Amino acid sequence: MSPHSPQLEQGIHQSMVMGTSMKLFLRTLQATQTELAQMATQALNSNPALEEEPPPIQEESGSEPDFEATRRHDYIMETLPQHKTLREHLEEQVMQSALSRVLERDALALIARLDAHGFFAESPDSLRIPEVRLNQALRVVQDLEPAGVGAVDLRESLLLQLQREGEQQSLAYRLVHDCWDDLTHHRFPQAARSLGVSENALSIAVHRISRLNPDPGSYFSTVEQPIGSPDVLVERQGSELSVALTGEMVPRLALSAQYREMLAEQGDKAELRRYLSQCFREGRELIRAIEKRQETILTVSRAIVLRQKDFFFRGPSFLRPLRMEEIAADTRMHISTVSRAVNGKYLRCEHGVYELRSFFTAALLSSDGTQGVSGAGVKAQLRALIDAENPAAPLSDAALQKLLAERGFNVARRTIAKYRDQLRILPASMRKSRL
Repeated sequence: MSPHSPQLEQGIHQSMVMGTSMKLFLRTLQATQTELAQMATQALNSNPALEEEPPPIQEESGSEPDFEATRRHDYIMETLPQHKTLREHLEEQVMQSALSRVLERDALALIARLDAHGFFAESPDSLRIPEVRLNQALRVVQDLEPAGVGAVDLRESLLLQLQREGEQQSLAYRLVHDCWDDLTHHRFPQAARSLGVSENALSIAVHRISRLNPDPGSYFSTVEQPIGSPDVLVERQGSELSVALTGEMVPRLALSAQYREMLAEQGDKAELRRYLSQCFREGRELIRAIEKRQETILTVSRAIVLRQKDFFFRGPSFLRPLRMEEIAADTRMHISTVSRAVNGKYLRCEHGVYELRSFFTAALLSSDGTQGVSGAGVKAQLRALIDAENPAAPLSDAALQKLLAERGFNVARRTIAKYRDQLRILPASMRKSRL
């Protein structure tokens, strides 16, 4: 075959087209709804062959309104968060303060590094702000409400809260500052000796510490959900689960009938015809990519829901271990496709809003060596038990271990302590009489 034969050139062209189409699909799949809307707007502005379809008409003369679609939309909008996030609350305080523009910018950069609890998710030093400016901005953030935000860990947060109350010289402050390991490991006699105080005085200090807030962002964390419409809606319908795409922010694109007529009428103008043909080809590829994106997200979501049925029927405590490889096998997709489909996409159900990626959790080995529960499920059970405990007689890690075992979660006590720390929950001795 000649190097310049028509068959070879056609094969190369098809290969390039397939490659371009695949890249476009992967871009749309990776994109969030907001990013996809931006892509669509750019395409509409640059491609005359594309137009945006109006939203579907819910009610026409002589026909019944689509009550199901209306109910779904109302459910989504009513359950979207209306409160400020912790970040918004902190940013608002900074913007209302009389700070220099540089100090304000540095403080906002630090706030962006805080997690939902008000702790730094990564070291403030990662910003590479000069040390003097960094320290000034850090003081600004740590002076904001609620007290305790802007800390690198629980210990520093408790110290900040005591400082806010002017208790830098108190025994409680010294206990947290100088004897943190003794405090968290309940070595109270040793801490008392180190500080030169009686155990009774130390007990009063421990009680004071138990009144502090180990999770400064707790009020906001219950409402800190993704802003905008979730991608997927899961509803219980008797013994079944309905999985549907919301499509609230997904652009509805179509090829322009007006320009299609123009293309048909310009047969004698080769340059214009080539330009319009290219516009239609690119427009058609984008429409197909968006449709395939939606089909892929729906397919992956249905596979996840099928695997995590107990979660949707019984609650977060019953999230089971799940690997992306399992969903890839169920859907016959490549694991990278599954990863793109779940990244930055959100699902709403009766338990709240969850990123699709959060349904993939590692298996936790039980005491008999079997794999049957997820770390996330154990954490949810742990949180539920502690939330329901008697504040006057909080549950020790040993008691929590026993109660979890009764529920089928055989977890080592050191694992309970680790999860409790990750949940920003104090030991039992420091939770006593916390109300």
